Amino acid sequence: MSLSNLVSGPLPSGSPSGSGGAQSNAGSSGGGVGKIDLGLARMSALIQALSPTPIPAIHLAGTNGKGSVSALLESVLLASGLRVGRYNSPHLIEPRDAIRVDGMPPPREEYEWCKSRVIDVSKTKGIEATTFEIATAAAYFLLGRSGVEVMMIECGMGGARDATNVLDPSMILASGLTAVGLDHTAFLGDTIEAIAEEKAKIAVPGGLLVIAPQPYPQASSVAAQVAQSRGATVIQAPRSIVLESSKGPASIRPWFPPQPAVISTPLGPERDIVTRLNLPGEHQVDNLSLALAILQGIRTNSRASKILPRLAQVSDEAIRQGVERTRWAGRCSWEIYGGGSPGGARSVPSLPVLVDGAHNGDSATTLRAYLDSLGDVAGAVRWIISLSDSKGKSVESVLSPLLRTGDEVVAMEFGTPVEGMPWVQPVSAEEVARVARRLVGSASEGGAAEAAEAGGLVRTIKQRGSEGVKEALDARRTEDKLVVLCGSLYLVADFYRLLSTR
Repeated sequence: MSLSNLVSGPLPSGSPSGSGGAQSNAGSSGGGVGKIDLGLARMSALIQALSPTPIPAIHLAGTNGKGSVSALLESVLLASGLRVGRYNSPHLIEPRDAIRVDGMPPPREEYEWCKSRVIDVSKTKGIEATTFEIATAAAYFLLGRSGVEVMMIECGMGGARDATNVLDPSMILASGLTAVGLDHTAFLGDTIEAIAEEKAKIAVPGGLLVIAPQPYPQASSVAAQVAQSRGATVIQAPRSIVLESSKGPASIRPWFPPQPAVISTPLGPERDIVTRLNLPGEHQVDNLSLALAILQGIRTNSRASKILPRLAQVSDEAIRQGVERTRWAGRCSWEIYGGGSPGGARSVPSLPVLVDGAHNGDSATTLRAYLDSLGDVAGAVRWIISLSDSKGKSVESVLSPLLRTGDEVVAMEFGTPVEGMPWVQPVSAEEVARVARRLVGSASEGGAAEAAEAGGLVRTIKQRGSEGVKEALDARRTEDKLVVLCGSLYLVADFYRLLSTR
């Protein structure tokens, strides 16, 4: 995949295309206060001062799957002939790629102008907005000027106190809740119930809250109670049925790419729709269930139809086309490093790499389940891992579901500073390696770390960022091991920067 598939235009002058240093020359603060500080007062003040054009919106909260659901919704609505905006976080390559206008990032000049306008308002009004609030307000301001008819908005963290939660309630077509898990517990609470409650509070009176099939059933019941108490109608997304499982790559060398799953999703009593889904992994079936339940909910809801009459254009055929066209970089994505593309058989030196932003225990478990479904292809795995240092999240909670005895692990650190998020730092490569040695070594008591060390299964790389990724990928490229790069979306971004230079 070339960088042009992720952002339009070249990287900013001075930003790394393969270095392990800073991710941008635009300043690490992003023009705001560099901290996490949940609350709506500053964001409300920004929106009041900027007065962005209100746009019909689908608002998404949840721990895992928000980006995939928004990508599915975007693709279907584009296939329906609508003009579509989208805002995800965090960004992948650079801050403006968090925003999409009709499937593409906005022009750099437009993005910078909108961001500078928001920064000026924050300074002149004494708002002292955080960097995420600056980015979110810039997205709302830009999308309001873009001419889009509908937008998908992904919460950054939580829901009730998240900076995105300043949308005009009368313009919200639906709210959606993806899979809820334990993440950001220092900010959202340390139980599934507490986190589900926080996230479900994006539901608006008279609106819809559509709830995805949940890995923890209590999340559904808590979210439904919260939504009903706020005067919202609750829709529990019916679980889709896999008619034909996604066929993983038949082999790594030679490379034969995976094939889509064929899935049946209930749209109503005795009414199903069959789609072809190219997003790999069983978890994407539940994300599809939520996306289609949202689409069915809003196109049959009188309130939503009054907000956006052109929802009548969302046909079953547009749904089929949109689902099949959906791609979402860095989420169980098969990429080719070293030449060629993942479209046909390849041989050495090209290297297939599975890239995924699994960054917490639940998403790590999901990634492992996908690998297990591949059979012999994933029999031997070479991991390239970097993790973000996050309060309340242990290294072991992520690595334990992933690693198996005999796996090879390359521990490294993603490039810093992360533009717009200067507080984000990686866990040290040494700490990741320490935990990995115990997990991939001998199963005998007390001998795991020693066995891993002796067998050369775990090592660290000193280079950060894209240079570190390059070193990890170039080593032992002729071995018939599946290479999986995962742990943090900031590491995923380093990979795509490297890929853009090949």
